[in-house]
Amino acid sequence: MTSPEEGPWTRVETMAEGQAVLVRVGGIIDQDTVSTLDEGLDNGFAQAKDAGALLLAVDLHEVGLLASVGLSSLIRAHHQAGDQGLELAVVVEPDHQLTRLLWTTALTRILTVVPSVEEALARAPRNPA
Repeated sequence: MTSPEEGPWTRVETMAEGQAVLVRVGGIIDQDTVSTLDEGLDNGFAQAKDAGALLLAVDLHEVGLLASVGLSSLIRAHHQAGDQGLELAVVVEPDHQLTRLLWTTALTRILTVVPSVEEALARAPRNPA
């Protein structure tokens, strides 16, 4: 996990032969740093569009804290994915502190939460083209 001294970061990767885009996120996401998450999500959506991907997966394994503004970003991403015809999966291990946060805030009813990147890729719809 990322130490608190390290700033937040995002990394965007195309995976599964262009069928999916993965946004890896790390650090502390709060009011001061949520723009990093938003930028990573925007880059992920742009890359998904360019690749013709059908899944955007957001890997939160290395996030130490996700404040309410980060939760709002995930909700916006969920809606944006739907508008763009993409599936969105949030990747976080069952024993990670964020899993409890997503459950407590009832976001597990809205967001698709999976325990691993492999699970997210297995859920990726296949592009017939």
